[in-house]
Amino acid sequence: MSAFAMDHVRAFIAKTRVAEMTAKGWRVVGPGEEGSLLMEGPQLGGAPVRLSALVNDLFDDLVVQALERADRIDHAAGRLPRAA
Repeated sequence: MSAFAMDHVRAFIAKTRVAEMTAKGWRVVGPGEEGSLLMEGPQLGGAPVRLSALVNDLFDDLVVQALERADRIDHAAGRLPRAA
């Protein structure tokens, strides 16, 4: 392999699943352990995108919670009228 890609992963894949993984864009890199081959392919499920979405969703949830807490404090202090 001449270039290392950060969005690829290497794994030992059972020989019975090699055809399936090749169809998903993986390639055989070399021999593996007994009954498997070392293969390289794209991150399953787009892991960097998933992680980014998870962090963004967590941030959005924290902002919503902070705004709700601030509204409760303002209502308790009588600074905002209650919504009907």
